[in-house]
Amino acid sequence: MQYALLAYTSTEATDRATRPITDTLASRLDGPNVTGWARLHADESATTLRNDGGRTLLTDGPFIDSKEYLAGVILIEAENLDGALAIAEEMLQETRPGAAIEVRPILEGRFPGDRHGA
Repeated sequence: MQYALLAYTSTEATDRATRPITDTLASRLDGPNVTGWARLHADESATTLRNDGGRTLLTDGPFIDSKEYLAGVILIEAENLDGALAIAEEMLQETRPGAAIEVRPILEGRFPGDRHGA
């Protein structure tokens, strides 16, 4: 089963965009269970699109006020939730204090008319 590991970090971290990935974390990201990953720019770089009754509204920056921001997404394969949690815990040990990793299963299947789905 596929899982998304959503990595959060504090908005107070001053080096959040330039902090290098440790060698240990890099080797975990290159592991056999990881199918893809991406680091994200800080929340200030976000643009949010919202459907407002058929009109598209654009908003600069994040759409919620938070003390954490989504720093990256890691896609993994695991047998079950326990396996996904174990992988996430290994990665969490290589992050800064206060970081968090949310583990969410990925929905399988396709939307009608989806030519790019699983």
